[in-house]
Amino acid sequence: MRSCRPFGRRSPRNRSALGSRAVRAASRVLVRSESSLAVGVGMCLALGGLSLGVPSGMGYDSWAWLVWGREVLHFSLDTEGGPSWKPLPVILIAPFTPLEDVAPAIWLGFSRAAAFAALLLAYRVASRIAGSRLAGVVAAAALALSADFFVTALRGYSEPLLIALALAAIDQHLAQRRLVVLTLVAFAGLLRPEVWIFGAIYGCFLAIADGRFSSTRARFRVIALVAVTPASWLTTDLLGSGNPLEASKVATTAPQGSAAKSSAPAVTVVERAGDAVILPVVVLFLVALGVAIWRAVGRRRGDGTDRAVMWLAGLALGWIMVVATMAEVGYAGRRRYLALAAAIMCVVAAIALVTMISRLPHQRIRHMALGAAVLAFVLFGFSPARADYRLISLAAEQESQNDELGDAVVRAGGPDRVAMLGSAVINPFLHTALAWKLDQPLRRVRPTWSSSRRKPNWSTPAVLFRAPPRLAGPRPAIPRDIATRQIARAGRWRVVTAR
Repeated sequence: MRSCRPFGRRSPRNRSALGSRAVRAASRVLVRSESSLAVGVGMCLALGGLSLGVPSGMGYDSWAWLVWGREVLHFSLDTEGGPSWKPLPVILIAPFTPLEDVAPAIWLGFSRAAAFAALLLAYRVASRIAGSRLAGVVAAAALALSADFFVTALRGYSEPLLIALALAAIDQHLAQRRLVVLTLVAFAGLLRPEVWIFGAIYGCFLAIADGRFSSTRARFRVIALVAVTPASWLTTDLLGSGNPLEASKVATTAPQGSAAKSSAPAVTVVERAGDAVILPVVVLFLVALGVAIWRAVGRRRGDGTDRAVMWLAGLALGWIMVVATMAEVGYAGRRRYLALAAAIMCVVAAIALVTMISRLPHQRIRHMALGAAVLAFVLFGFSPARADYRLISLAAEQESQNDELGDAVVRAGGPDRVAMLGSAVINPFLHTALAWKLDQPLRRVRPTWSSSRRKPNWSTPAVLFRAPPRLAGPRPAIPRDIATRQIARAGRWRVVTAR
């Protein structure tokens, strides 16, 4: 007589077979996920290359990274006289600096590819946590509309790469790949020192709470990954300037846009964080945070989505708090330094929106709520989208000005003749670009952030590169008692010798 089993119960053999099938199915999903990510990264690189069809002058920091990359190859790194030192962009661009005129295009294409990757990863993380592709679309759209995302990608700054690395680390954390997460955090820490704090916290979590890292060897790997970033940063800055804290010194003497110069630096940083994203994102983020706190206080366990939202919201707020604290002690606290927090806020807002809509009782109500959300995003996103569109023509004008600067150097006799005539002086926004074109260290080219006839902030003999201040910053002022002679002219630029 056949024995009866309760409904739904299976024999050990069947359970083993089911487990094997589940493992194989999960493996297939993981392989498809990783292959799609690889295809996505390839598409981002291709889009980054195609985006070079949109002309743009590179930003102040980007030209400095090219100068430092060239010096690294010649073992003559000099990190004085420019922006704050950042190792990762220099490491990435250094191999391409011998290509001279092509190197700026390579970096610009890579930076824009990183921006596309950031959008892809925002989509991936949000859709993975919320279990809905709609959340991914909302997250990517919100990130694209954030205040500094477009301009930093357009002009080759490091923020898109920082966002891409951070979102990739979150994605790999969800995939339980802890060492990969720590490696990505280490790379991100070569872009912003604020990352060091979060890397140390995550390393402590792995060493204490994760049983896979209980051995001495595993903990040593964790400690090495946490320590290698600040050690590399400080060591290279020491070699380049003689001071391991030179980047910190430069960051506390920023001439423009410093929150530290306001009456309440921390409050200014918080205001800038709210201004970094569109209003619907701020509202949804605060609602998500409030619900997470309510569940925690009410001892409601919640589901995996709630816990993920809580951790992501805590990460964004933690980043804002770190930047605000640094502003209180003198660091700049610019809005673009909050770009990573803004990206995480976009992801949290997207997850919150889709989760709230999915919990509505009727499909008609859900459609109405989704329509209202789309309308709010369109209305509040119109202004930043319009501003980003206008930036394209401005960026094209900046590229034209950069090209004219190169022509001015050639018509002045080239880098060698300019060096013979005296030290180079230029409007401050093009300081790093001229150092690249003259093949000189940054500290040998003098930017005139505040220049007047009574206090020109330069001395003879000098070669002055002067352009209208609208795009290049304040022109070098020339005192009446100094003899000058114009030796070249190219577009908006005048090249003048002063003795």
